[in-house]
Amino acid sequence: MGYRSDVRIVTSQKGFEKLKDFVTNKIANSQNPNMYNLMENLGFEHNNSYSKYFGWNNVKWYYEDVDIVMEGLHKLKDEDFSYRFARLGENFDDYEEESYESEKEEEQDLEYPCIERYFDDDYVKDNMNSNDMDISS
Repeated sequence: MGYRSDVRIVTSQKGFEKLKDFVTNKIANSQNPNMYNLMENLGFEHNNSYSKYFGWNNVKWYYEDVDIVMEGLHKLKDEDFSYRFARLGENFDDYEEESYESEKEEEQDLEYPCIERYFDDDYVKDNMNSNDMDISS
């Protein structure tokens, strides 16, 4: 099984193409050219004329294919392309985010991934009721 995360990234349209090309080329030139390409298997995506919001749910965020995506994000920074990255792990305190704001006007003001954490009172009450029934049996 293993530890899983939900991941969201926001880039400009140009930045997305740069990232996708980087990941695809890196995999093709690796010792494992049949490696899973996350950029060609997006779990979620939304576009507008300016930017792309994409990511994956329930992904094992610690394999080599993931390292290549993160390397690609750092390459975007080196080439002055903006990005926003956020990862939520299974544990409540496991949260990671990273971003870079380009100096180029057409690369500025990307949206940030929005995360909501809230109390799920119904879940707790249901578990309490379930445990209460177990104890009385």
